[in-house]
Amino acid sequence: MDVKAVAILASLVAAMAVTATGLLQPPMYEASAQVRVSQEQGVATLIQATGSRSVAERVIRHPGLRMEPAELLDNLTVERAKNTNFIDLTYEHTNVFVATQVVNTMAEVSSERISETSNLTATVYKKARVPDYPTPVSPKPLRNGLLTLVAGLALSAVLIVGRSWLRLRRS
Repeated sequence: MDVKAVAILASLVAAMAVTATGLLQPPMYEASAQVRVSQEQGVATLIQATGSRSVAERVIRHPGLRMEPAELLDNLTVERAKNTNFIDLTYEHTNVFVATQVVNTMAEVSSERISETSNLTATVYKKARVPDYPTPVSPKPLRNGLLTLVAGLALSAVLIVGRSWLRLRRS
């Protein structure tokens, strides 16, 4: 079989494998909430408190949340909204309703905790809501398959050109 045909076939097989793998993975949904801190200095404190195991343990005690604290924290992102007193909390889960419940509960518990343990006031500014038509944030099987195909074909082209160039140098 020709080297070019093998390279193209290998690229196609790799792209199909990546696409199939993505289609087999459960979709992940994202929910976001926002907490406002009374003072700018308190933003770092709230970020630290929100990402703590003790807050995660308080959150999972709420009805309907069955998970380990480590699982909750692994799927949680806590970031400061650009140069503001706001904290963005984002949670990913295979169930959009669970993602929404977890991030809203996390926002409530962390704002209560920071208000209880410091002279700062933290309030839930924006709760997450379940969208009418939820769209998964990952996986993206078609995009990943296409990227794999393009990368495979580009690599194949480089190898074929390099092989031809080496043959020309030897002769």
